[in-house]
Amino acid sequence: MPRPRGHGSSLLRGLALAALVVSGACADAPRSATALPAAEFLFAAGDSTYWVRSSGEGMRVRSAPILLTEVDGRLIEVFLSSDGAEYPDASFATVRLWSRALTSRDSTLLFSDSTVLHELAVWRSAHPRELEIDPADEDAPDDPRTVVQDEIEILDVHGPFLTFEHLLNADIEGGRPHQHRGRRYVVDVRTGHLATLDDLLGAADAGRVIAQARASLAQLTDSIRQAGRAGDDRAKAAVETLDSFRFDSTSFGVTDLARDPAIVFMVPGQAPDGEALALYLPPLSVTAPTWWQSVRTTLPEWAADSSRVSWDRDAYEVVATPSADGEALALVLRSRRLTSSKREWPVATVAAPAYQLIALESPPLDSAGRAALARAFDVSTALDGMVQRASRRVPPSRGNAAPTLRLVHRRLPSNSR
Repeated sequence: MPRPRGHGSSLLRGLALAALVVSGACADAPRSATALPAAEFLFAAGDSTYWVRSSGEGMRVRSAPILLTEVDGRLIEVFLSSDGAEYPDASFATVRLWSRALTSRDSTLLFSDSTVLHELAVWRSAHPRELEIDPADEDAPDDPRTVVQDEIEILDVHGPFLTFEHLLNADIEGGRPHQHRGRRYVVDVRTGHLATLDDLLGAADAGRVIAQARASLAQLTDSIRQAGRAGDDRAKAAVETLDSFRFDSTSFGVTDLARDPAIVFMVPGQAPDGEALALYLPPLSVTAPTWWQSVRTTLPEWAADSSRVSWDRDAYEVVATPSADGEALALVLRSRRLTSSKREWPVATVAAPAYQLIALESPPLDSAGRAALARAFDVSTALDGMVQRASRRVPPSRGNAAPTLRLVHRRLPSNSR
């Protein structure tokens, strides 16, 4: 069974509150307290985060469609806001990326592109008599001639650094040439600073990684051209677009391979019809920077035979076992201090893949932090289905084995609503 990659799931859609399958017990209800280890942690899997608390009084589990990361002992939520307008023959939609420390009332803008709102203002000036419509109206046109929309897809979060892609599509009737482009970014959730490789790795390692990426791209394109000349039909089709790909050393993301850091470059290109394409280079392993030390313990560790994934703590171990189809994970809590047969307790069956586990008991979550976390779960649950929540996109499988070279052409939709 391939190992599910540590981070990912679809973005810009309503996230359903995940149902817990918990050994006949309801979420947030006490269970048997027999020798339960003291534990408190956040477990991110599927489209939800699970808050698990275990003590001599029992175990409580609750879930919410919320994306959290821990930085310097603080829990930070990542979320989206949207803006735009719909008209009978024009559609404008944009999204912004934000972060907020749970104990703070202030939010930090992580990313915003002004293109959509600028084009909306221009369009309104040219069409002063047009009235907005409800896009949910059954009579609303489904193929407007002007479409200007952007999208943000979150790929990974590693402590303070969030990796995402921004996709822009602009088809303006009678206006400037169509725009279809995509790019990958890494942003510091504390400040909104778009990080460079120098910021993450230092100048020496950054230069080495860029040189490796350029060599990887050259090898990949040469292989595709050779395959095309040899008669491979898929390679022939790919060759038509290869000259459009331009390496950009700032279009990259952070990922992890067997709990170690790696860099993945997205090389943007274009199809002959102007649609945006993306070529993803294989992950490049890097020396772990200082900030990675606290990230590593949150990442899943797979068994050699891929039969389970686990997180070890001083007093307990969290183990997740994939279902036969790989779509679900059976989560259990194990005591590390008991030798009797009663040392394992089921927690929940959750949607795969597993992303991260943030331990909250060492140092312990204080009363203010727990109250803030409870409020965040309450709000996220209450707003579920009514707002766009941030989550990770499901990526390809990832494991310990070295990745193979692969070419991915991803067409960005030019007329989606």
